[in-house]
Amino acid sequence: MPSPNSRDEEYVAVIDQDEVTDEVRDIAVKYDPLNRSGREGFHVTEDGELHIDDSKVMAEHRLIEKKIPNDAVRIVPLPSASGQLVHQYGENGFRLHELPIPEEGSVVGLLGRNGVGKTTALRILAGDLVPNFGDPGETDWEHAAESFRGTTLQTHLQRLADSDVETVYKDQRVDELSDAGGGTARDLLPDGSGVRDRLLDDLNVRSLLDRPITDLSGGERQRVAVAATLAADADLYLFDEPSSFLDAGQRLTVARVIRERVREADAAGLVVEHDLASLDVLADAIHVIYGEPGGFGVVSGRLSTRSGINQFLDGYLSEENVRIREEAIEFPSPSERGGRSGDPVVEYPTLEAEFPAFSLTVDPGRVHAGETVGIVGENALGKTTFVKLLAGSIEPSAGIVPDDVTVSYKPQYISPDGQGTVRDRLSAVTDLHSQRFQTRIRDPFDLEELYDRSLDALSGGELQRVGIALCFARDADLYLLDEPSAFLDVGRRVTLADRIRRFAGRSERPVLVVDHDLFVVDRIADRLVVFEGTPGERGHATPPQSMREGMNAFLSSLDITFRRDEGTGRPRVNDPGSRLDREQKADGEYYYPG
Repeated sequence: MPSPNSRDEEYVAVIDQDEVTDEVRDIAVKYDPLNRSGREGFHVTEDGELHIDDSKVMAEHRLIEKKIPNDAVRIVPLPSASGQLVHQYGENGFRLHELPIPEEGSVVGLLGRNGVGKTTALRILAGDLVPNFGDPGETDWEHAAESFRGTTLQTHLQRLADSDVETVYKDQRVDELSDAGGGTARDLLPDGSGVRDRLLDDLNVRSLLDRPITDLSGGERQRVAVAATLAADADLYLFDEPSSFLDAGQRLTVARVIRERVREADAAGLVVEHDLASLDVLADAIHVIYGEPGGFGVVSGRLSTRSGINQFLDGYLSEENVRIREEAIEFPSPSERGGRSGDPVVEYPTLEAEFPAFSLTVDPGRVHAGETVGIVGENALGKTTFVKLLAGSIEPSAGIVPDDVTVSYKPQYISPDGQGTVRDRLSAVTDLHSQRFQTRIRDPFDLEELYDRSLDALSGGELQRVGIALCFARDADLYLLDEPSAFLDVGRRVTLADRIRRFAGRSERPVLVVDHDLFVVDRIADRLVVFEGTPGERGHATPPQSMREGMNAFLSSLDITFRRDEGTGRPRVNDPGSRLDREQKADGEYYYPG
């Protein structure tokens, strides 16, 4: 049997003590090849916890993982160039290797899967979490600074040790913003500086100041949160997913405002972002964070924005000489992917909805069996109202929605709605043991690993997966998904788009999807419904049209053009006024099909 110290690839054991049962302990100890040879491997501590020293874990321990009936023990390979262990959450807990490097006058993006340490890195650099370098006793900023002696990070960590750096942080969950104290937007943006006044106009939040936060939409809360963060006088600005709930135009505006403010303040910016179009505009450089979700994360070296995004999509970081994904993420154009044209399933007439301050007109249209229809447009033009009209939760003031069509609807916000597990929630709407559910929903959306989790303990991305599954689990003629990509990482968004398309094709049911990530829309939609008008006053929905026509109409209203990256085929935003921007506008090709 090989010695643990002679292996080419290193492994660690990730142990979820809450899932460790007597059976798990018995299997791990009994079948450990080290224990069988008279050396100590897996053992039970005096506290009753299952444990193994990191230095003793080897490939052969994967046999134990296969024998254990749950996810209590995972044997995870570490890349050979894992770098310095910066922080570890308890024995056999998640490990973060290396740290991103803030730079004055620059915005640095963090790109990676959920669960690999992006938020942990932000917390450390914000001064909220003292790194322990794998030793719980080493929780001292002076030691942290010394550990990065001779590097750019030493200066920042030393300033944290000296309490000589101001940091400000925008949390990911702006949908929970009101839970942090309530009140109005003005409470978060008190009168004071000229910077604050300029941000109110740049981010279009001045009209929101005296409205209760509880009454604000997700996009309005996001803009208020970004404005409040940038209004602070700080040395380091940290943003966790600043594009969620914003429309395509607002995302690019927010990206440019963040970048300009960081440069103006000669501060540093760190941003976690999963919308690649926003990241492309926002970041001067990026760090890719890769690893095993919940197990370990490794922060790559600093990369140029284009190269870093492309290497992330390719799944291979050339400078690190490490493969982070088995297959590359590709971006076939709609013409390469091919469309679908089954029989009409739903046909709706001209619809109107009148409210005290807003009106919506919907042109007549029809959707076909097995197709996915994207719904795009600025916020506050009535997209969600349109979805609710079709779902029957809002009565039109003119026109009649067919009452013989059964609709299943996933709303924009997913609420845990009290106690209970994922299994309980799903069992209430479907038979979990049916082959149809398992093959079309459970397995594609990786639900089984969530079954025994409490709904109120799920992350935003996990709630999204459950919400989509609940929508698809109901027997319906038409499925409506409102912003399904929110809180999902890039890989999950790609998988989500592919699996929604597969569900539509296999079930021969149409799926309508409202989303602001144009990569998701580009990948998922056969046709588009485009919303036009004046936000907050009036909206107009076109009939479903081709992707090319729809994207050109939508982006021309925003005065934005996209091109395809030569290396990956991903859509990229053209710089305003650039040669490509001018040429594409002249040709009427705002969303270059490639």
